[in-house]
Amino acid sequence: MPHIIAAMIKAFAKTKKHKKVLLFFGIIILIIDVLSISYFRILDRFELVTLDFRYSLRSAFPEKVNPDIAIIEIGEDTLGVLGVWPIPRDYHSSLIDALNRFGAKMIIFDILFCEPTPWDDILIASTKKAGNVYFPFVFGLQEKQQKGIPEAKGVDAPLLKGLEEASKGTGFINKLIDIDGKVRRAPLLTQFQGRRYSSLGLKIASDYIGINSDSISFDNKNKVLFGNNKIPVDNNGMILLDFAGRWADTFTHYSYIDILAADKELAEGKRPRIDPNTLKGKVCFVGLTATGTQELGPIPIENSYPMLGIHANLLNMLLEGSYLRRLSRTGNLAILITLVIGLLFLILRLRPYTAFFVSLGLIALLFIFSSLLFAFKGVWMDIVCPSIILFGAYLTMTIVRYIAEIRTREKIQKELAVAASIQRCFLPAEVPSIEGLDIAVEMKTAKEVGGDLYDFIKLDDRRLGVMIGDVSGKGVPASLFMAKVETLFKVYSKNEARPASVITKLNKEIASDERSGLFTTLIYAVFDTENRQLLLSDAGHLPAILVHEGKAEKVILEGGMAIGIMEDETFMDKNIALSEGDIVVAYTDGISEAKDLKGNEFSIERLMSLIEENRQLLAADLLKLIISEVTRFQGKAIQHDDMTIVVAKVY
Repeated sequence: MPHIIAAMIKAFAKTKKHKKVLLFFGIIILIIDVLSISYFRILDRFELVTLDFRYSLRSAFPEKVNPDIAIIEIGEDTLGVLGVWPIPRDYHSSLIDALNRFGAKMIIFDILFCEPTPWDDILIASTKKAGNVYFPFVFGLQEKQQKGIPEAKGVDAPLLKGLEEASKGTGFINKLIDIDGKVRRAPLLTQFQGRRYSSLGLKIASDYIGINSDSISFDNKNKVLFGNNKIPVDNNGMILLDFAGRWADTFTHYSYIDILAADKELAEGKRPRIDPNTLKGKVCFVGLTATGTQELGPIPIENSYPMLGIHANLLNMLLEGSYLRRLSRTGNLAILITLVIGLLFLILRLRPYTAFFVSLGLIALLFIFSSLLFAFKGVWMDIVCPSIILFGAYLTMTIVRYIAEIRTREKIQKELAVAASIQRCFLPAEVPSIEGLDIAVEMKTAKEVGGDLYDFIKLDDRRLGVMIGDVSGKGVPASLFMAKVETLFKVYSKNEARPASVITKLNKEIASDERSGLFTTLIYAVFDTENRQLLLSDAGHLPAILVHEGKAEKVILEGGMAIGIMEDETFMDKNIALSEGDIVVAYTDGISEAKDLKGNEFSIERLMSLIEENRQLLAADLLKLIISEVTRFQGKAIQHDDMTIVVAKVY
């Protein structure tokens, strides 16, 4: 079946129109997939790492801590004196009595009392007498929660019935452990068997402020209605905890054993180690903080934090109105879309190098803004997913632009190949044969098309015109100008026998209508093999090399500016007598100015020496040797200019 579907898709995609439709739908699916990563928070494991950094930044600007919150720690000193855990409940009874004598407003135990013990009646009696003691229990929450208030499937750690009846109030102390093992969230409300229950922190806060617990509700807009306050929670009814600071730096701390000792010292008329007045009106949280116990766990700002602090911080949040909230899925999605569109808008208008740093800068600004937003406003905005998608958008656009550029270059390459083929049509298809003259030519362009040109004009059986030129510039403009010069040269050279006359007419025609700013240097020589004469005219070109009687020399002519600059320029002919074995070499600067990796030039002198030393070779062999030596000299250096050379040998 899959291969049938694949065949159908392949057949459907045969036409260009269908390919565009498939491409369109492919892009739509890709966009949906990318946006789904943000909406469904697939990268939350990595997002939590950045959230911890923001928690640390927020903790650098301490939150207001309610002065009424006090911590009664069952630490190493207490366990060392009492020598047992769990602590017998008659000690808890003594603690309740002591705190009430000291004037504590509320006493909250973060200790589970599930199993009966011999001292329960004593604890129940003290609890009932105090009238301000709160106890916790633990629900078994369902693993998969629907949107809204969490549902409980049972009670994992119930409170003893006698304590529940004697207490001022109870509440569950469930917390949510994130995928990285840290505690950042906790439920405020839970439903069980059709009844709504408050967390211990929410229950204490409502009693402290004087709000009826039954009036607390969830408004289905991710808000818990708490009196006149609206507490933000996530889709699963979890509040994002705001930690006032590190454990040792926040709240007022007391030792469990010191309070018992202070109460005894007061009864004996001694000076107590703790001033009882400091506990007057306090909301006292009692719990285990000893190192190495299961009551320690990681939070964003501390790796070993007593879970007792979770409830103290929750109460502090509710009393001070310091709430954290995560931006909604649609809110994060809207920001992501805006950033991506903005980035794409910039990328399309910037060079790739600049676009790279703009992309990094935008990601850096996102990180800074999100960090400051959380630190000062308590709003958690996603960083990881937008950053990855932004960088992915940059890479995608860069790749698309690169592919488009490659395709453009391929198209240009094809067009240049055609242009090169057309350009070759302007040049002689073969070297003409004339008695008494051995001649060879080679052209090697630096690019697909070049600005060098040459031509052979057979005037009669014993006279041959040889032209070589070099257009200023390179590439397509030079090749088009070369075609113009070559065409006009063919016209004038057929009607004029003297080189200077041909060049003069050619220059006048080109200079009178030249708007490209280009010009060309040129040598035109007419070989008369019957009389062994060379008539030569130069239009600003490099001097030809003449090997006569075994010595190489430059053929230098006076005057003769490049063609296409001044319309009324005059040119001169030079008549040179030739002998058997003489060699005439004309070339462009791509030969003499060829450079190696160090920037050294091949030079005319080196060329003259090479020709002189190998003057016994035939024209084709000498030409091949010259090209080989120039190539060897260049080594791995890139050819920077067109190379053209004509070698003519008299025999």
